Amino acid sequence: MILSDLQTRLLERVGENPNAPMYYQSRDAVAWLNASQRLFVLLTLCLETTGDLILNPMSSVITTTFYSMLGQFYDWLLPLRIRVATGGKLTPCRLADLASLDTNWVARPGPVSRYALLGFDLLAVYQQPLQATTIAITYARCPDAMVNPNDAPQIPEEYHPVLIDGAIPLMRVKEGGNEWQKTMPLWDRFLDAAQKLGDYVRARNQEQGYDHLPVELRRFDRSKLLVREASRAK
Repeated sequence: MILSDLQTRLLERVGENPNAPMYYQSRDAVAWLNASQRLFVLLTLCLETTGDLILNPMSSVITTTFYSMLGQFYDWLLPLRIRVATGGKLTPCRLADLASLDTNWVARPGPVSRYALLGFDLLAVYQQPLQATTIAITYARCPDAMVNPNDAPQIPEEYHPVLIDGAIPLMRVKEGGNEWQKTMPLWDRFLDAAQKLGDYVRARNQEQGYDHLPVELRRFDRSKLLVREASRAK
């Protein structure tokens, strides 16, 4: 499916004439279809890519412990596997682990062997290389925004229709009451689809020895997720 098809179906399902919408505008449909796809990808980690990051050499006056991933990769979500260009895999850990391992970990020279995350953006490496070092980062990525009518979602094609199921509850938040409550089965269907794909991705990531796995939706309180997304929709 392409954006124009999804947009038309979404507007029809919320009672609008796609050619002359009144309450819900075409731009609203596009915005929430994109939001639905971003959430779906975040829950499933179904999109990934690999890019290179050059670690700057440590000097006597500066250390290069932290790197902004969003400054390097515009579509960054989180790392799945990091390797030095020569083939060695970096071991994931926490900042607390590094601090307990080495009190001078921030400025310890040597071959890079570990990494840690601070939030979604900052990547810390240990140790600090003495010469420029390239690492290959396989990471889960965000989907590109759908803008043009012929743009297609980047998730697997069989899941394209559930983007409408995810978008409708978010669009109808402003109506509230019974009208919004009627959309809850659609929200469950959206999350059921995310759970199905997430289970597949989790098994694949485990087989490939990746460092991070999708959230286990079977154990997640779905109502909290909806409240969070609904607050953004208002």
